Amino acid sequence: MTMARSTALGLFLVTILLTVGCGGSGRPPAIPAGGKVTYKQNTPPVGALVVFHPATYDLEKQIGGKPVGKVRADGTFTLTTYEEGDGAPEGEYGVTIDWRGEPKPSKLSLTSEGGEGLGSGPPRLNPKYSNPQQPFTKVMVKKGEANQFTFEVD
Repeated sequence: MTMARSTALGLFLVTILLTVGCGGSGRPPAIPAGGKVTYKQNTPPVGALVVFHPATYDLEKQIGGKPVGKVRADGTFTLTTYEEGDGAPEGEYGVTIDWRGEPKPSKLSLTSEGGEGLGSGPPRLNPKYSNPQQPFTKVMVKKGEANQFTFEVD
């Protein structure tokens, strides 16, 4: 093999390795994002699940799902896409919020689970807020912006 040919082959292999190695997972980076949810103008819906549905299937496929956040006692939430609290990738999203009550006790239930969270009981919010086929609002997550969203629900 000539010197020119082996140099070209070496550069080609380095380029391939850098492309694969530096490209990482090919996932778009998450940008810090979150906000606040208020129920009937003054109550935080503690434990409600805020879901950001990517406007395009390509984005959902790239990130492997949907950014989600759980409403805390003060009404705030922080979105998680890949790691706890990392935010959401840049893009357009439809938003849904699902807040459920505790399930009714059942004679068949042998155990009970405590703690705060998304119950499996009846919805506490108007169904218009939790329909993923028709999100109640759309938002844009943008790099370099605050990406703090406020939602009032009933």
